[in-house]
Amino acid sequence: MTLLARLRTETRAAHLALEDDLAFGPGTISLARYEDLLATFLGLHEPLERAVAAAIAEHGLHWELLPGTANLRSDLSGLGWSPERISAVPRTAPPDVSTLPALVGALYVVEGARLGGQVITRWVADVLGPVPVAFFGGDGDARRRFRRFGVMAEAALPAAGAAAACEAANACFAVFRSGHRDRVQPAGH
Repeated sequence: MTLLARLRTETRAAHLALEDDLAFGPGTISLARYEDLLATFLGLHEPLERAVAAAIAEHGLHWELLPGTANLRSDLSGLGWSPERISAVPRTAPPDVSTLPALVGALYVVEGARLGGQVITRWVADVLGPVPVAFFGGDGDARRRFRRFGVMAEAALPAAGAAAACEAANACFAVFRSGHRDRVQPAGH
């Protein structure tokens, strides 16, 4: 089993639980919920992006992060949020990504979210029309990028680190689940 396949298998329950908690789909989209979702992702993604970027440099990993935080800020600004309001969004402490397996696990979550972002972009466009979707829209090449991530991770992480990478990915999902609960209202509220 490849590392990417193992990560998918061993994080499936955590991933589905996060999707259930978010309850963000075609029937639940409103502009306010979309803004809450972007703000939640900013509070989670910005600290994680900083930690991951530092760990990538520390480990000499050949991977370039896409501008997630900048895109979230741009989307919120495009929705009329002031720089002060954006800065006031609570940030959640990221999981520890200092080890190579933890870094690979966190990158799995970050890069996998780009795949889901393509679906969210379509839902938002269908319901809200032309609103900023730079964060979820990404670079338009999420599937290919995710496959490249799998190849890079497999080459960078010894097989003995796979279990720790899966644990780290699950920890990252847990941080996302707990961090969003304070911001995103359940469907129907």
